[in-house]
Amino acid sequence: MDKSASESRPRVLLVNRSAVLDSKGNVLLVQRAAGDRHNANLWEFPGGKLDEGQDVTQALEREVLEETGLLVMPVNRVAYFESRILTSYKYQGMPYIVLVGISKILGGKKVVLSEEHQNFAWVKPKEALTYDLTSETRKAILALENNLE
Repeated sequence: MDKSASESRPRVLLVNRSAVLDSKGNVLLVQRAAGDRHNANLWEFPGGKLDEGQDVTQALEREVLEETGLLVMPVNRVAYFESRILTSYKYQGMPYIVLVGISKILGGKKVVLSEEHQNFAWVKPKEALTYDLTSETRKAILALENNLE
């Protein structure tokens, strides 16, 4: 018996992150919690998985607000993207797509981290490359270097 087209389509894990810039040209990095099963202690841009039923156009702002307490305005919603098939954990075999946007702060000048992260840093983009970054964050910074200044 043939599967219908919708049954044969893979579920997709979509992650939306943002390179948040301050007025001095610094970018915000957040450090994942030490107890996290995935990328513990690594630094990344704030963001996360798209919620079921959520429009991708609202995900960037929601994730940054939830993880940092900052209200941001996207300057470029998709400045960098990466796609691969996941090979481990509970999402093994699923397509993984990460969208990285660039945004500026609108409100909430003080960073208030969620329990997902243990530290944060405002750094120049070139300095960010000296941090122990997730691979997708490192690739995004290298690809976006000229757009983050």
